[in-house]
Amino acid sequence: MSQEKIDTKKPASPKKEPQRDELQVGARLRHARLLEGIRIRELAERVGCAESMISKIENGKVAPSLTMLKRLVEALNRDLSSFFGTDINSPGLVQKQGERPVSHTDAIRGGKGVSYERLVPFAAGNLLEGNIHCIEPGGEKVDQITHQGETLGYVIEGELELSIEKSTYSLNSGDSFFFKNHLTNRYRNPGATTTRVIWVNTPQIH
Repeated sequence: MSQEKIDTKKPASPKKEPQRDELQVGARLRHARLLEGIRIRELAERVGCAESMISKIENGKVAPSLTMLKRLVEALNRDLSSFFGTDINSPGLVQKQGERPVSHTDAIRGGKGVSYERLVPFAAGNLLEGNIHCIEPGGEKVDQITHQGETLGYVIEGELELSIEKSTYSLNSGDSFFFKNHLTNRYRNPGATTTRVIWVNTPQIH
């Protein structure tokens, strides 16, 4: 008499859905806010909540509800798919051409006609800040904020007039520079075409 075969395999465990705190909401929110060039107060006003709530979310002390998360993302001119598109704290991060976020404002520096293509995402604990500065003809940046650390740059294309403290230098494609971050600096594009500069520095610690 044949015996019925018994299936001894354990049933597959249901796939665990990631929790919002596992998706690095706080770091992503701060990243998106800085790219937008606004302070916590302005974001709180856009969303209609207390500044302390935004601060708690960014520091990982509170996980926002889905409704709040949607309001935050919309206030930052983003969508949920792009907001969660990249693991900004992964051991290695590759960003293809056209995938890097671009910011057209800098909340703590003065200037005009400059955009910043992010090479290093904003995230707590990162030791470097890296961007490609795209400077329109006549565009300029003024940075009077000083702190500890270092800056290095490489002119990819175009012309750059760089001032460090009271010294001014004329740079062209292929030229590089380096200075300490306790020195004030400014630059402008004196040429007729867009200037692009790889700019890497030690970020200011807030």
